[in-house]
Amino acid sequence: MRLFVVFLCCAGSLLCLDKARVSGGVDQAVSTYGVTGRGVIFAMIDRGIDWQNKDFQSPDGTTRIAYIFDLTDDFGKSDPKNPYGLCTIYTRSQINTALQGGTSLPTRDAVGHGTANTGIAAGNGANNAKYRGVATEATIIAVKIVREDVPAHDGQAAEVAFYDPARVPVAIDFVRDKAKELGMPVSMVLDIGSLGGPTDGTSTLSRKFDSTVGIAQGLSLVVGAGDNGGLSNRAGGAVSSGGRVDIRVQKGVTGNLSFDLWYPGTDRYDVIVQSPSNTYGPFTAPGPSQADFRQSLGDISYFHYGENVATSWGPPNGKRELGIFLNGPVGIYTVSLIGSTAGGGRFHATLSPSEEYDASTTNIFLDHVEPGNISDLGSSYNAAVAMAYVNETSWTDIDGRAQSLHGQGSPGEIWVGQSVGPTFDGRVTADIAAPAETIFTTYDPKSYWATSRSNEVQDGGGLYGAAGANSSANPFVGGIIALMLEVNPRLDQFTIKDILHKSANLDLFTGAVPNPTWGYGKVDAAGAGRPRISTAS
Repeated sequence: MRLFVVFLCCAGSLLCLDKARVSGGVDQAVSTYGVTGRGVIFAMIDRGIDWQNKDFQSPDGTTRIAYIFDLTDDFGKSDPKNPYGLCTIYTRSQINTALQGGTSLPTRDAVGHGTANTGIAAGNGANNAKYRGVATEATIIAVKIVREDVPAHDGQAAEVAFYDPARVPVAIDFVRDKAKELGMPVSMVLDIGSLGGPTDGTSTLSRKFDSTVGIAQGLSLVVGAGDNGGLSNRAGGAVSSGGRVDIRVQKGVTGNLSFDLWYPGTDRYDVIVQSPSNTYGPFTAPGPSQADFRQSLGDISYFHYGENVATSWGPPNGKRELGIFLNGPVGIYTVSLIGSTAGGGRFHATLSPSEEYDASTTNIFLDHVEPGNISDLGSSYNAAVAMAYVNETSWTDIDGRAQSLHGQGSPGEIWVGQSVGPTFDGRVTADIAAPAETIFTTYDPKSYWATSRSNEVQDGGGLYGAAGANSSANPFVGGIIALMLEVNPRLDQFTIKDILHKSANLDLFTGAVPNPTWGYGKVDAAGAGRPRISTAS
């Protein structure tokens, strides 16, 4: 979870257009093609939604939200109208009844993250038109897939963290099923992801993405590359037979640090782990159908999977996974790989958490560093992978205080915390970059984000504030895809990605494309409409 600060795009006039909509070509697309997202579903798979917010209502006060699917609450799992056997479904009728003073809905966005990102893609600016989103008349489906640890504040109850990756496919199936039920095309965004996993398109979730979107018409999915850029959090190399490679890790903060390494199944690495005060191992490489689990050894926990053992990531890639949780004190840890059998195949390793925008998270590799830190979800073949570039760096907050954004890059540059490619198997994978750091959007006034007045924009009335990072780029792109599907509901994912690639803007920042940092360049909604957006596929 990230706490944001805000900027003021153009002081004064409510007629001032948001800079991100201008630079992303959204206002020009709306003016040229008359698109608003009408007749299209935008689905946000995130941390919930402020269902009472007027930005998600029609002018008559009824909701634009067709469904809320709360995957963090199993209260409604036995409802005969819930075929999924878990979670709770809220319908448009229930939301409207609650809005009219009936029984309130217990689902919420405690953080504010899901509300803000839904606002970027589909907020209509009912509270202040200056801060409207991209597809202002899209029908909304909100899926709550994760809870954060949020403290109690201002009369709001605390929220306890919850995330079950096994529920992500259920979320995607729900959106797909409801789009079919409503007879509408859908642009969905999954706003989660971190380092770890096979990162080659073979994980269970990556394969789920690929099997869901592709040639299916009117069905699109956007995922993010991740917020783990800017630090040395990927390592790689090769171990010779009988050789040894020492990988040094700086653990910069207390708590758990995950070291996740993948290597060819034809190789065998014995392992020694040196913490600041203890030595563990050597641990012998397990057989092809074996796994070695050693939990709570002291400073570490250790697991090592043979190539024929299903890991939690579920990849059928014939690789072995070595995972070590570094639970001990801050300091230098060394993971030694000893090639009991090795044919020179390459290993790839990641550290999590390791995020540039949090300066305290100095968890890094000290050697064998390789470029790239894209999330496993960003290694999918068929999902559209969005990146974030810097939109604005200065602002005036709700109390009239001049503020500025430091150390995140200059306007037009890729955001310094942006995860970039390549994947472990060498693909660029990134598709398009969007203006997202920082951007104004809808705020839930009861959310945790809204407790920081410096987040709230001066003329937003406490209902608009800042968001950013890769999480905000994803719905910006998802909103543009909703506009594309309004004009041509038969577009498939391959065609959508091709249009985004060919219409992208290039400049001195992007350089030659495609590349692992920018994909194919900066998104241009207006350019996407010349002429492919209106051409039937």
